[in-house]
Amino acid sequence: MAGHDDMSIIMSAVGQQLQEGTPYYELLLKMIEEIGKDIRPTYTFNKSTNEKLKKHIHCAKMLIKACQTEAENDKKKADAAAEAARIQAALRKTDGPEGDEEAKKSESKA
Repeated sequence: MAGHDDMSIIMSAVGQQLQEGTPYYELLLKMIEEIGKDIRPTYTFNKSTNEKLKKHIHCAKMLIKACQTEAENDKKKADAAAEAARIQAALRKTDGPEGDEEAKKSESKA
């Protein structure tokens, strides 16, 4: 089971995420592993393990929200890049054959 020090390391890693850019998904996987280790002892009604499990679940909730935000931001960036590529392709088409001939001439000179 993760000790208090392990929990503080994971929690501090969550706080540092905003600064360092560590993948939230990796932190979430580590947190899920810790939760899995703490579930069985809670069946024995161990209060300290129960409290630790509550903290891990709370931390996992924060990580899930962070993962969702990160995924949404990545999707927006990908959508913007795809839109820019689509616009650029449309602009090339509107240039017509003259634009293609000029591009070929400049390429052959190089």
